[in-house]
Amino acid sequence: MLIPRFVRPLALLCLLGVSPLLRAQELTFLGGELKAGTDGSSPAWQVDYRQEFTQYFAGSFAYINEGHVPGHHRDGNALQAWGRLPFDNGKLALSAGVGAYYFYDTQFSPLGGSADVHGTAPIYSLSGSWYFANRWYARLLVNRIDPAHQIQTTSAMLGLGYWFGRDLHPVAGKLGDTPQLKEFVTENELTAFGGQSVVNTFLSEKALAYALEYRRGLAPHLDWTATALYEGDPQIIRRNGLATQIWAVNTFFNESVTVGAGIGPYLFIDHKHPVTGQKIPATFAPLVSLTFGKRLTEHWVARLTWDRVTTSNSRDSDIFLLGLGYRWQ
Repeated sequence: MLIPRFVRPLALLCLLGVSPLLRAQELTFLGGELKAGTDGSSPAWQVDYRQEFTQYFAGSFAYINEGHVPGHHRDGNALQAWGRLPFDNGKLALSAGVGAYYFYDTQFSPLGGSADVHGTAPIYSLSGSWYFANRWYARLLVNRIDPAHQIQTTSAMLGLGYWFGRDLHPVAGKLGDTPQLKEFVTENELTAFGGQSVVNTFLSEKALAYALEYRRGLAPHLDWTATALYEGDPQIIRRNGLATQIWAVNTFFNESVTVGAGIGPYLFIDHKHPVTGQKIPATFAPLVSLTFGKRLTEHWVARLTWDRVTTSNSRDSDIFLLGLGYRWQ
């Protein structure tokens, strides 16, 4: 089914889409240990973006890497709703979250090699946050991921986060910033990228990758891109093609920093078919992406992008790209 593949980027698009009205975002990096019952344990890590809508309610979008449990290399994204209980004028907070987790699990294939198994599972979480310094906080997080027919995991992680609100830390009853009268719209931008592609198999075949992207703002916090993408030659695939995406974007620090999430179709040709070894016709796959941009001068911008290609033939890939772009009106 194609619909579940679009859950994770659409979730982030929703969060970023409302964030211009509430600038009280939190970005957290966490690491810790994961247990998978009798299947073993592994280090795990997570990056999440949390938006407080009221003093007692928040939403979040997270990328979770569940490490390497024997026979499983699983990661994915979670969309959650949180109930939040603040203490000490907002400097401490306890939260409970529930939501959906869309995962990508590299497993051994009965036919040999590896298979990329996709699925959705419920996720339940508890967290405690301590805002100990200006804008900085520590967070303890426990996740329980409960798929019906795959491994069930429990993880405990500790992390450090940054608060993007107007005040130096959350203040009870005072969330978000007043919307600006003039909202930022991305100018024309042409960016050349270089980086690495990684095929999601147990061998994690890698290759140099390249891309050329044209970006244009359609409206405040909404961009469109057209991209020529070459995933390199990691031996089991050799894909290249064209992609177009719609992005939800937001800016911080006087519009000098940009973050965003994009989704769209990727039309590609794979010159190394995994079965016949022959060239196959052009095929569509969902392309979902996260990007981070830093304005260097009035016209030049550095941009980091992470693309995930989701396939139906167990040849998913991650593409990590760093580029230099030029902006003009």
